[in-house]
Order: sequence, then C-alpha cells, then structure tokens
Amino acid sequence: MERLEVLRQEVGRPIPIESGYRCPPHNAAVGGAHDSQHMYAAAADIPLGIATLAQAQRAGFTGVGTQGAWVRHVDVRDGPFTHWTYPT
Repeated sequence: MERLEVLRQEVGRPIPIESGYRCPPHNAAVGGAHDSQHMYAAAADIPLGIATLAQAQRAGFTGVGTQGAWVRHVDVRDGPFTHWTYPT
C-alpha cells in the first residue's frame, strides 16, 4: 500500500486496482503464477496507461510487469529488481 501511494503521487492521479490479494484457489482459477505475489498480498495489477516502468521503479517496486510502454503489474517481492513483459 505504501508503494502504491508513492506511485499515485508520482503519476499525479488515482490508481484503480484491478487485482490485489488472491487466495490460492482464485489465483489458480485466473491462471496466476504458482508462487504469485498476489497470494502474499504483495502485488497489484493496474490498468494500462497509468504508470511507466521508470515511475514504478522510482516508487520502489521490486517486481514490475509491463505491456507495451505501460505497467500492468507491480509487487514488492524480496530480492533484486525483476522486470518482465506481457504480450501486447
């Protein structure tokens, strides 16, 4: 939540959350990763067109998934920064 607030300040607008915490059965039903950060309440999916990769990095997220030029997923996983892309 703290990093999402930092990102909100960075982009200067509200950030709708499309997906936050997911229980394991729901995560499996939506095709989430086996060890998804959503199951630890450490991730959020946001609409495209809100934030860039650089903005998410400045906000302190350690896991960022992008689609095109826009962030789709942010999380606060342990370990080094991780970035991946979703197909457009």
